[in-house]
Amino acid sequence: MRMLEMHIGVSDINKSLAFYRQLLPHKRVIEDDENKQVFIVLEDGTAFGIWEAGYRGVLNGLPAKHLHFAFQIKPEEYDTFKQKLEDLGVEFLEHKWTDGERSLYFFDADGHQGEFMTKEWS
Repeated sequence: MRMLEMHIGVSDINKSLAFYRQLLPHKRVIEDDENKQVFIVLEDGTAFGIWEAGYRGVLNGLPAKHLHFAFQIKPEEYDTFKQKLEDLGVEFLEHKWTDGERSLYFFDADGHQGEFMTKEWS
């Protein structure tokens, strides 16, 4: 089993889409006709959904108002993602785990906390 999709709620869908398009390696972006939701399809097929705040999906579902999410990266990709955050002007915190693995923590414009982590949960 793997995570197929997750959705965050944002105040400015176009601003958030521009940010995450630059930050996340992806295959494509799927937009709806009303510009209420977009899906960034990551290289592994996971959909990272960005919904306009207040948008309601199937069964009246809502996106997360505050969410922590982490993307696993290879140790050799760490500096690449650190540079992406720097290039975007995003403040971040570096954390080294007791097992030597590393994480980059950041917040987006809507307060969602993202993380790029070299650790593997297995």
